[in-house]
Amino acid sequence: MATVSRLLSLLFVLSVIAGCGGGGGPTNRQPTKPVTVTVTYKGQPVGDALVTFINQEGEAVPAYGKTDAQGVAKMKTYVEGDGAVLGQHKVTITKVESVGGGSTVSQDSKDYVPPPEGGTPVPKTKSLIPEKYGLLGTSGLTADVKKDGKNEIPFDLKD
Repeated sequence: MATVSRLLSLLFVLSVIAGCGGGGGPTNRQPTKPVTVTVTYKGQPVGDALVTFINQEGEAVPAYGKTDAQGVAKMKTYVEGDGAVLGQHKVTITKVESVGGGSTVSQDSKDYVPPPEGGTPVPKTKSLIPEKYGLLGTSGLTADVKKDGKNEIPFDLKD
């Protein structure tokens, strides 16, 4: 359960960071290059997975993308299709499904989990790929975004 909480926290932080890039955007943008990622697990494409690149050189500027049904994602840093900042990145990949919206049991039940104060119940989720890939410290995934040539990066996830 703690791992799911960490995944949700990471997704929240990344969505806040991504949301801050709207509008005119920062004037000190770092150079980017288009990046296409392909994600497979057990030999099958992984659709609807969230892929995040965290630049390891200089300012940590994230890039993110969501895979399609073929497991392919086009990464975005500032605007759609711009790719990722040049250089070395740590990579996380998550794919979760909702398994219920908070508690549906009676408040008198031992299984009742109250929502956070003033909030709505936190949805329960289940990871559809190994959870280790969703955390920077355990994913073991990296990518090198190069200035020259195509940046087509495959990730074949294992148990």
